[in-house]
Amino acid sequence: MKQSEVKLTVKNRIEDLLRVNSIFESFATQHEIGGRLRYHLLVSIEEILTNIIKYGFDEAGVHPIHITFRHHLGTIEMEFEDRGREFNPLEIAEPDLETPIEDRQLGGLGIHLVKNMVDLAEYRRDGDRNILLLRKAKKTADNAV
Repeated sequence: MKQSEVKLTVKNRIEDLLRVNSIFESFATQHEIGGRLRYHLLVSIEEILTNIIKYGFDEAGVHPIHITFRHHLGTIEMEFEDRGREFNPLEIAEPDLETPIEDRQLGGLGIHLVKNMVDLAEYRRDGDRNILLLRKAKKTADNAV
């Protein structure tokens, strides 16, 4: 039976990316998400989680990250929630893509990719929680195999 929503909690450890990817792969298979769409969603998961894990927490230690995958009426949603320092990744300046790569300032390219791979990205701060919602329509010309 297809689950229209899958929730999981991982720790702020890079090795937990493998678990998230595995769960998303199963979710994607259940909902016949393939091709370019699947790739875009996997890249988005990796970029967002890596940023949260590497830069989201001021204090050392283990911190939970809550992730929800939803499929509803032909749309895929992915929600990321953490209690790290307040940070809206959507406010990051667009990267300089014109300057030669060896002369560019580091950072920002991953978020730029995510914003261009999804239809909607929304951030909100709810109390002490960062919540990032990414949404992508399942059927578009851009998602073809």
